[in-house]
Amino acid sequence: MSISNSTATRNLVTPQSGALPRVIVAMLGARRHYAVPRLLQEAGHLERFFTDGYIGNKLWLETMLNIFPATKRPAVIQRLLGRKEDAIPAKKVTSFDWLGLWYARAQRSATKAGSLEDIYDEGARRFAENIRKHGLGNGNVLWGCNDASLELFEYAKRSGMRCILDQISSPKPLEQELTEEEYARWHDWVPSGERCIRKSTLEAREREEWRLADTVIAGSPFLERGLIACGVPAHKIRVVPSGVDLRRFAPTARAAFDGARPLRVLFVGRVSIMKGVPYLLQALNKLGPKLVQARFVGGVHLNREKLSASSNVGNFTGHIPRDSLPEEYRWADVFCFPSITEGSADVTYEALASGLPVVTTPNSGSIVHNGVDGFIVPIRDPDALAEAIGRYALDPDLLAQHQAATLQRRERAGLDRYKADLVSVVRDISTSVDRPCA
Repeated sequence: MSISNSTATRNLVTPQSGALPRVIVAMLGARRHYAVPRLLQEAGHLERFFTDGYIGNKLWLETMLNIFPATKRPAVIQRLLGRKEDAIPAKKVTSFDWLGLWYARAQRSATKAGSLEDIYDEGARRFAENIRKHGLGNGNVLWGCNDASLELFEYAKRSGMRCILDQISSPKPLEQELTEEEYARWHDWVPSGERCIRKSTLEAREREEWRLADTVIAGSPFLERGLIACGVPAHKIRVVPSGVDLRRFAPTARAAFDGARPLRVLFVGRVSIMKGVPYLLQALNKLGPKLVQARFVGGVHLNREKLSASSNVGNFTGHIPRDSLPEEYRWADVFCFPSITEGSADVTYEALASGLPVVTTPNSGSIVHNGVDGFIVPIRDPDALAEAIGRYALDPDLLAQHQAATLQRRERAGLDRYKADLVSVVRDISTSVDRPCA
C-alpha cells in the first residue's frame, strides 16, 4: 500500500446552533490510562463512561485488595488496582466486570493471532450489548475506539447521536502489509506459537466503523495518511496527538553524561518484530558495549536464542508494573523506539516529558522534532539508528542540548494540550453540518 506524504486539507465545520456536547465514552481496557474520559470530565463534557474491568467505582473492593502489601500482590491484583482514574466520578462510570474477567481470560488462553482477533470481535459485540441494555441516557456524542465500536455506532446512530472513532492503531490493510513484510524478514525470530499471518478478520468491522463515524481521530500524520490511503474521506479525519500526565512523567536531576560510561538507551513496549527490535539490536551491536548499554522493558515476543547474541549490549527486563515506568526513564540518557507501525506511541510522549531525547521512526506517530529533541530515522534502517544513537554517545554536548530542548517543549506532550484538542473535536462535531455516511 502506497501512502502519500502529502496531507489532505481538512474540512472546516460550520457552526450551527447545537446542544452542549454530552459525551459518552465507551472503552474496552485502560486506553491511555483513561485520559479521554478524564479530560472530558474536567472540561464538563463527560456524560458517562462505559468500560469493562474497573475498580475506581468499587471502593469496598479496592480497600480490601489494598490489604495485600504491594510487594506481595499477585500480578492480576496489581493490574486491577491500576484500573481506575480518581478524576472520574464513580457515579459516572458503568463497568461490566464479568465481561472484563471473561475478556482477560479469553485473551490469555488464545493460542494464535487469528483466535485472538475472534476474541476481540466477540468482546466488542458483548460490550455493545451490555451498553444497549443499560441505555445511552442523555448523551448526544459517542466516543469509541476502533475494532470495538461497530455495534455501538449502529445503536447510537438510531438515536441521532454523533459518533467519534478514536483510531488507536494503524488501519488493518496497512498493518497487514507491514506485518507480512516483517515476518518475511524475521520469521525465525518469532516464537512458533505466534506465527500466524492471515488477513485480519477485523478489517470489515473497521471499514464499517469508518463509514458510520462522523469524525475519525488520528494520533499522527502517519496514521492520517494511512486512513486516507484506505479510503477514509479526508474531511472526516482530525489529527490529535496524544498526551501524558506531566506530573507523573517529569524530568529529574541526573548526572550529566560525559562519555566516561556507556550511553544508556531505553526501549519500552512489546519486544517484537513490529516494534523494530531486531533493527535496534543490530544498531546496538554495531556500536558495541563500550559505547552503549540498552534496557528493554516489556513483554518479550521474540525467540530468546536470537536475543542472546546481544546480551552484552542489551538487558531484557520483561513486564514491570506501570507505576515503575518513571524510574526506568530516570535511568536512561536517551529513548529509542524504532516501531514499524503505530497509531501514536504514548511511550514517546512519556520519554519526552521525562526529559529524554527520542530516536524513533515516522511510523511511530511521535511529536519529536528531528534534530531538536531527538532524531527521526527511516524504518528498517539499523545504520541510521546506529548513527543517531552514536551521535549522542560521542557528543555529550549534543545530548545535553537535546535534553534541554525536551524541557523547553514538554508542554506539547502534556494533558492540557491534549484536553484542548479533544474539547475542540467534540464541540466541532456537535455544531457541524450533517454529512451522509461515506
